[in-house]
Amino acid sequence: MRIFRWLLALVALAVLGLDLYMSSKGIHLCPYEGCRVVSSTPFATLLGYPLVLWGIVFFAVAFLLAPSNALFALWSSIGMGFSLYMIYLQVFVVGKLCQLCLFVEAVVFVMFLSSLRWKRGLLPLIVIVGFLSTHALYTFPPAYADGSLEKAATWKGTGKYRIMFFFDPLCPACERSFKLLQGQKEKLAEVQFKSTAIHPGSMRRAAVFYGLCMSGKDPWEAFRLVHGERPPQLSRTPTYAKVKGIVEQNLSAIKALGIDAVPVIVVLDGESRRILVGYRELEEWLRSISSNAPSPPLFLPLEQGICTPKHCD
Repeated sequence: MRIFRWLLALVALAVLGLDLYMSSKGIHLCPYEGCRVVSSTPFATLLGYPLVLWGIVFFAVAFLLAPSNALFALWSSIGMGFSLYMIYLQVFVVGKLCQLCLFVEAVVFVMFLSSLRWKRGLLPLIVIVGFLSTHALYTFPPAYADGSLEKAATWKGTGKYRIMFFFDPLCPACERSFKLLQGQKEKLAEVQFKSTAIHPGSMRRAAVFYGLCMSGKDPWEAFRLVHGERPPQLSRTPTYAKVKGIVEQNLSAIKALGIDAVPVIVVLDGESRRILVGYRELEEWLRSISSNAPSPPLFLPLEQGICTPKHCD
């Protein structure tokens, strides 16, 4: 059994060492999409160090502890808890499976099985401790702002102006701003639809909105459907952690401007930036570009045409 454990640790060390070396050369050992996606997430590092380094440390210690049944059982149980958490992240947070990760996790599982003869009642508890400890080292709950959601919720046009449209799926003022923008689509070069969630229940609709966009639905149509009385039920939506991550990122962006209301429309015109808050300001800006009149002031009082966490106008 000791020799078997040594072989397991050596195999894992060889694979992880090769992956580390190839990564330093800009080459991926695992060519599959799942490996590329997982390695690009924040979960590919822990406490500032790549997971591959943590794996090398784990299997090196396991190699040294192989002669001791008790110490090897405790160490492999902690590793089993860590592996289960990594599988949880891949399945329920990122939504992609890393084949290289699964191979390493399978080696850990076999190591854990080789230790089951030592105090079986204690080992599951150690596994749970390993799982929860890993969870504590990451954020709670983990939020992952997936760039693919942002890309899917971006519409391309042939006009002049690029727009970032921050909205809440339960905001009447946002719906009115949407209709104003839709009526001037020919003047727009790009609209980035950025859902926030300032009302109870908005997160579920935000998930439906991004799910519709990911399924290939035009963002304008996705917005219209989500703001209906009965938004569509999707069989598959982005994971909660992904939606939470992108929604919190969008909300942080407008709060960084000192704004705690929606809709917020950021107009990008070359090097110029204009921040419009509420549909009243949007109406004024659209009127100015339609009539070639002077643009309204950059900032106006936040009085009408907005939704805040406390009220909607």
